[in-house]
Amino acid sequence: MAKAKRSGRRPKLGISLLIDVALVLVIVACTVGFISMQNSIVEKRRELAELNDQIDTVTAQNEELADLIKSDDIGRYMEKLAVENNDYAYPDERRYYDTSHN
Repeated sequence: MAKAKRSGRRPKLGISLLIDVALVLVIVACTVGFISMQNSIVEKRRELAELNDQIDTVTAQNEELADLIKSDDIGRYMEKLAVENNDYAYPDERRYYDTSHN
């Protein structure tokens, strides 16, 4: 008996499967990278907003200090620092502190 010849080419199932798996892996990697970048962008925008708030605060402080320097009133500046930073009080001033949370 004679063997029947196969017509056409034999499909290369192994290479085709390998290419399909590689393609799926590339798509998954790109998707994960895209999501990661989006999260990073959101975080950087949040940091930018915080930095802009800090810039506004420091700019206001600088303007206040520039006004004090221009007015040449160093006594008022020293008084402001003593009251705000060192908790000094005027002789006739009464300060009340909430100590109930301790």
